Amino acid sequence: MSSDATGAKPPAAIDRMSGELRKADLQDAATQLFSERGYDGSSLQEIADRIGILKGSVYYYYQSKEDLLFDIVKAIHDEHLENVRMLAARPGDPMQRLHAVLVGHAIFVCDNLVKTTVFLRELERLPAERQAEILRPDHSYQRVFRDLIVEAQDAGLVAAGVSPKLASLWILGSLNWLHRWYCPSVSSGPEQVAEQFADQLTRGIKPSALWEFHGPSHE
Repeated sequence: MSSDATGAKPPAAIDRMSGELRKADLQDAATQLFSERGYDGSSLQEIADRIGILKGSVYYYYQSKEDLLFDIVKAIHDEHLENVRMLAARPGDPMQRLHAVLVGHAIFVCDNLVKTTVFLRELERLPAERQAEILRPDHSYQRVFRDLIVEAQDAGLVAAGVSPKLASLWILGSLNWLHRWYCPSVSSGPEQVAEQFADQLTRGIKPSALWEFHGPSHE
């Protein structure tokens, strides 16, 4: 099915149910536009124009652009979270599972650049209470990484001086930055990039003489 240069479906190609635009189509169009122009640079009118509906039709699903952004960002976060939780549950010792999570997360970012860009760039456009609703009080996404580092540290596979909290933030920050520079047309494939990232990031927290000057910390 053809699409225009922006990747948006022409109006005739949109899947409709009982003559009504599906909510998913509206979210897809908004996600693409937010990625291209930013949340502040996009309007509900432009989103409606992109999929060939009247602006008033958007209000059937959303009362505001903020409500639309919230649903999009939450769905992207939950999709990422489900992916890393699935990877973390695989067989293996904690370091093997951490490596698998890093590889899988990096591949997911590379394969979903538009969604990841919108999540990481536009989350802060939401009010603090709505951000907290997405990230959850226990920061469950970050906790997947932190808990694996704690397990690996308890097993002697991570240096005692490593702070699991800081290490998980460092690792996630490095991986999430992929959306800023990874380009499918000029970069190595997602698998090669992901393996190199995972190797280097895990190597950075393994036991070494450098870390042994510090005491253990599960901060």
